Amino acid sequence: NEVMDVGCGSGILAIAAIKQGAQVDACDTDPLSVENAVVNAEQNHIAYRHLWEGPVSQSNEKYDVIIANIVADVLVFIASDLKKRLREGGKLILSGIMDKYEDKVLRAYKTFELSERFVENEWVTLVVTQKGNE
Repeated sequence: NEVMDVGCGSGILAIAAIKQGAQVDACDTDPLSVENAVVNAEQNHIAYRHLWEGPVSQSNEKYDVIIANIVADVLVFIASDLKKRLREGGKLILSGIMDKYEDKVLRAYKTFELSERFVENEWVTLVVTQKGNE
């Protein structure tokens, strides 16, 4: 599987995916996060396929899975970029969403089908897949 971790932060989700055998690209707009992601990968003796400082729109790849653990407003803002980068039949895992903003995020991804939903306290994770022929 080819996985993209958008807003990778420390790289923890990307590292977990790599350890499960995925080829992983990762990005973050925060330079400190990218530095931390590099250090954490080295400490775990793994490597990203690509890691960069900047937005996901800098990638021309298509992915089977895109992970985005980012605040709701950013998830809404980058919705079209994520849709362009997802391979047909791929999954978006959207997390870091406060429950009061869930509907706003779902509207931004209305061309997708909600396949799983996880709630912990006031936090929501949504797994969405492409519908039919879109």
